[in-house]
Amino acid sequence: MTTYYLIIGNGAAGVSAAEVIRRRDPTGRITIITDEPYPMYSRPGIAYYLLGQVSDTQLYTRTPSFYRDHRFDLRTSRVTRLDIPRQTATLTDGQQLGYDVALLATGSTAVPATFPGGDLDGVVTFDTLDDAKNVLRRARRARQAVVVGGGITAMELAEGLHHQGVRTHFLQRKDRIWPRLFDERESAIVAAQIRHEGIHLHFQEEVAEVIGRRGKVAGVRLQNGPELKCQLVGVAIGVRPNLALVRDQPVEQDRGVLVNLYLQSSQPTLFAAGSVAQVYDRWTDSYQVDSLWPSAINEGRAAGYNMVDVARGLPPSYAYEKGTPFNAALLFGLHLTVIGRVGGSLRDGEGETLSYLSRGSSQVWTMPFEEQVRSAWDQKGPNSVRVVLNGGRIVGALLLGNQALADPLRHLIEHEVDISPLAGELMAGRFDALIEVANTSPSS
Repeated sequence: MTTYYLIIGNGAAGVSAAEVIRRRDPTGRITIITDEPYPMYSRPGIAYYLLGQVSDTQLYTRTPSFYRDHRFDLRTSRVTRLDIPRQTATLTDGQQLGYDVALLATGSTAVPATFPGGDLDGVVTFDTLDDAKNVLRRARRARQAVVVGGGITAMELAEGLHHQGVRTHFLQRKDRIWPRLFDERESAIVAAQIRHEGIHLHFQEEVAEVIGRRGKVAGVRLQNGPELKCQLVGVAIGVRPNLALVRDQPVEQDRGVLVNLYLQSSQPTLFAAGSVAQVYDRWTDSYQVDSLWPSAINEGRAAGYNMVDVARGLPPSYAYEKGTPFNAALLFGLHLTVIGRVGGSLRDGEGETLSYLSRGSSQVWTMPFEEQVRSAWDQKGPNSVRVVLNGGRIVGALLLGNQALADPLRHLIEHEVDISPLAGELMAGRFDALIEVANTSPSS
């Protein structure tokens, strides 16, 4: 008897799940629905595309033949309705697909502009390959652009537009760069690098209104400053999980679809993975939305394995466990790595926040600590290291510039190595001894 698997989403989570399902069930019918006209591609890579470092085809992580060879029924369409109790999905053309087990891997979408004029022609986001192509096409005709947003995607957009020869203004709502991740010294290093690249950086400034002419962007009026003429406004103020298909369905959800350790939702035949799922995070002992590219792959694999179990009438058996958060990016020529739990200068009551690392990885979790923690710091020119200490262990680290300590710190955090004897040296800014400790400590 043929089992019908439905996967909604053709990204890292969806394709990873499909691959595992095919290995475990060679005869099952696997349908993948995507509303993008491409095979699976690297969303983290679109920043490199905007910088001209890769072509659009180089972003593809799978080829059309991959889907044929694995007998995946890839359909370019959109699911307009998901009926979980009846186990059916309706497509844009009205066709209904039945399934035995389904995976929701719809990802997330960029939050649109919230200010007046945000719907004018020339206001763009930077979340998908189509977004990147749109930005690149418009950048060829634009003389000046304004970028709004405080995180990594905004930085990537500002850097990419500047690289394309567009005079770029970068607006920051706060008084420094990315305060939820960077401390004041780190923010100053990044700000200096941005200005060194020739980008116009504005602090404590927001868009009051986008000014239009014949329906197109002609400029922006700032809340605290003059009007800036421009032909492009880039908006990168966050993303939201794509939950439209389950909003009115009997499935538990919060910021994302709540899933158990097996990526199974409250409806046994529906699984969720990637940035639409809210999964257990052992680092915070809570359920979190996680948009890391590696996490999406691993979640998808776990979901695929368990989907086959459920299709066979068995309980799910493969528990997903999130690894150490490890994220790397290259910003304005400056290498950045964030490991574990790191926060900039969070104030009481701010709670946790998502900060996106799109180039190389996707996301960093930064949050306040309930425990008593200390930060050790060392800076040599544009290079800096900050480690977060809880008792005798390192629980987080942020490196700018020189990356020599990245792997040793990842090891020490992952394996919770006691570095109490070195605490004094670390607080004095002497970090070299960490390499020897990491090399000699057990790996488990």
